Amino acid sequence: MNADKIARNENTALDEKSQIVETIRAIDDFYRQADELYRQTAWRMGLPDCAFDIVYALVNEDGLTQKQLCELGFSSKQTVHSSIKRMIDKGVVELRGDTPRTQRVYLTGYGRKQYEAHIQAVLAAEHEAVAIFTDEEQRQLTSAMKRYINALNENLSTLAFH
Repeated sequence: MNADKIARNENTALDEKSQIVETIRAIDDFYRQADELYRQTAWRMGLPDCAFDIVYALVNEDGLTQKQLCELGFSSKQTVHSSIKRMIDKGVVELRGDTPRTQRVYLTGYGRKQYEAHIQAVLAAEHEAVAIFTDEEQRQLTSAMKRYINALNENLSTLAFH
């Protein structure tokens, strides 16, 4: 009888571990799928990924710093800087400010004309996608994601790599 109980406990532990691995894979898959959807959308707009992220951010809030654009687009400083230089050359964005420290990035009239309607359509698609959830489901989803990110941050920050 004791052996049966031990076997059941081991099976339960394996089932729980299997569920955790399955959940981690699902989260990773959701991230990859969303990333691919935005990559394809950027491509259809004729923009590289980073340029799409910059235009997306500037349509929402014009006049951001390069640091803010890095944070919003999850891109490196070098990638954002290079993308902005190319976008300036194409007349899509401009820098305003007296010094490199005070410069902010703005969409030009041409950039706004080229991309604002497209980004508004992307935003509308995002709103429609979220609207499939009830208000309570939206709260549960964001709450669960926050708890996951906080726990992941706590666990990863304690790791020491040498």
